[in-house]
Amino acid sequence: MNRRKFLIGAGSIAAGSAAAMGTGAFTSVSADRTMEVQVSDDADALLAIDDIDDSPNSEYVDTSGNTVSIDIASAEGGTGLNDDAKTIIKDLLKITNQGTQNVYVWAEGLPTDPSVKFGVQDSSDIENDGTGAGENQGAFSSNSNLDTDDIDDDEGDGQEEAAPLVAPGGHVDVEAFALGDLEGLDFDGTITIKAVAEDEA
Repeated sequence: MNRRKFLIGAGSIAAGSAAAMGTGAFTSVSADRTMEVQVSDDADALLAIDDIDDSPNSEYVDTSGNTVSIDIASAEGGTGLNDDAKTIIKDLLKITNQGTQNVYVWAEGLPTDPSVKFGVQDSSDIENDGTGAGENQGAFSSNSNLDTDDIDDDEGDGQEEAAPLVAPGGHVDVEAFALGDLEGLDFDGTITIKAVAEDEA
């Protein structure tokens, strides 16, 4: 079986604000102000994406570049997932909110046929524990139970639709899992980690 490679790209954090319309007695204003913006590596960005310290599965995660990548292969010669089996790779990624507001976080772009999914581990520090029958487990990737059109599960039907809600300083510990017939799985593509502010969901 060929290697399974994943490139993790950080989606933008949506934190828009409404523009206030007033009746001031001027047509336009132009004022110079200083602003400092920088691009950071995944581990240092507002939405930090990194491997998990002391996890043996960090071997699959490459953090040496500006973006995190995953290669399901080991130094011992293993190069992929077992067919007709249930494979769980725990402690694969840690996604930390280093911003200033609560955000819903999830992943899109994982293979769907056959599928490899991302799940939320119990060790995560999230605000909406207990969402759905599985206490939010599995509701992290768009090819899982998560409903990207209802990431806050605002009607409360408890079907694991909600993405994990992460407060500033909180984190999601991510596991990967696959089961069943994986014949034909040969994924070498980009996965997008998305985040949207709680007020915008």
